[in-house]
Amino acid sequence: MLKHRLLMSALLIPATIGLFVWDHHLGPHAPALFVLVMLLAARCVWELVILARSAGLRPNLVLCLLGSWMTIQAAWCPVWRWRSAWQQWTESLFTNPLFLLPAGGVVVVVMLFNAVMRFSRFELSADRDVSTPQPGRQLATLGIELFIVGYVGVLLALTVQLRWTAHPLDDVVNIGYFALSALVVATKMGDVGAYTFGRLIGGPKMTPQLSPGKTWSGGVGHLVTAGLCSVAWLCWLGPMVSTHWPAWGVVSAAVFGVVVGFAGLIGDLAESLIKRDVGVKDAPALLPGFGGLLDLMDSLLLAGPVAYFMWNLLR
Repeated sequence: MLKHRLLMSALLIPATIGLFVWDHHLGPHAPALFVLVMLLAARCVWELVILARSAGLRPNLVLCLLGSWMTIQAAWCPVWRWRSAWQQWTESLFTNPLFLLPAGGVVVVVMLFNAVMRFSRFELSADRDVSTPQPGRQLATLGIELFIVGYVGVLLALTVQLRWTAHPLDDVVNIGYFALSALVVATKMGDVGAYTFGRLIGGPKMTPQLSPGKTWSGGVGHLVTAGLCSVAWLCWLGPMVSTHWPAWGVVSAAVFGVVVGFAGLIGDLAESLIKRDVGVKDAPALLPGFGGLLDLMDSLLLAGPVAYFMWNLLR
């Protein structure tokens, strides 16, 4: 399984960077990225709902999907710039990632209303011998619905903020895909390093109950490879791709790679936690011989917001 994931990552890294280049030429509205992120969100939400249902919960798929899409759509509000009477309001409200808060608030209200309606229908227990809902059932369902929207919608919405990263010396020049590519390089090359170090060195397991295949040597390899590849991309390869992309200092690039790589490693473990907790080995398969989309996106989902924070901190 891990070999297939690494092969898929090796194929997707250049494909993703190619899509970034194409979308960059389409303008600041990033239409290709918008469609891609919406499709990724839909698949991830569906996989999480399936995992939750295997544990006996019944999250509302449509509600989780709409909530995630609404949160992600809010990330595009600053560049869509609604006209006429809306323009001044949106420009004052949507000036930074905090514009996600209004969208998130609406999602919470709608989900709470849906939970109230579910409770009012007196969902019966499995034996159907009682006329009241099982204690805690509605809160558990509401909790997983909010988790799905947060895990997919909020994390993706924060990650795509990298798309509108400005040049540190010229606010007009956009280097967003330089930043997004750095995220992909750090997380996915970190996966390659983890697999390579783990197979060559082996040693004690990191979390045998949670993820039996991960070793401490693989974890170190993940961080080392993420740091080295980030240095290569941010200091040399990236600036060679575009003269508008400023070269980083070696130390800053290494710190960026290690921190983002560590976040990606935690993201991988977090997805393993979700699967183990619901008693499922793998998410619904996306391709034959390959796990679900969550198995590919897990590191990116958690590393994305960290990359956004680190980019603004170090630049």
